[in-house]
Amino acid sequence: MGIPQLLTPPYYFNILLGNIASAQASLLHVAAIVNDLPPDSVWCLGGIGAAQLPMNSLGLAMGHGVRVGLEDNLWWDEARTRLASNLELVQRVAALAKLLGKPPATPVQTRQYLGLLPAKLL
Repeated sequence: MGIPQLLTPPYYFNILLGNIASAQASLLHVAAIVNDLPPDSVWCLGGIGAAQLPMNSLGLAMGHGVRVGLEDNLWWDEARTRLASNLELVQRVAALAKLLGKPPATPVQTRQYLGLLPAKLL
């Protein structure tokens, strides 16, 4: 008798980089982490503080999702001259995604991509 499988694909990961005590916000660290994810994984890339925008940009360039918001970064700019809002941070990454030809997914598309039931059926 084997170990029961509690999770089924697709597996979802938020990868947060740039904290002084964890993996750093670099292409090398992202590549090492993503390389070790199980097959059928979906991942989003985010950064702590000043690493948020570079990691969001890298996540978009690599063709995956991003994690963005005040819980990881309070500042609009790297110099910390202006506090951000969640709306501004989301709008900035959405504009970047559109520039890269990768418009944000709708909630319905996201639920399908992650293999989740439609919201109406919950």
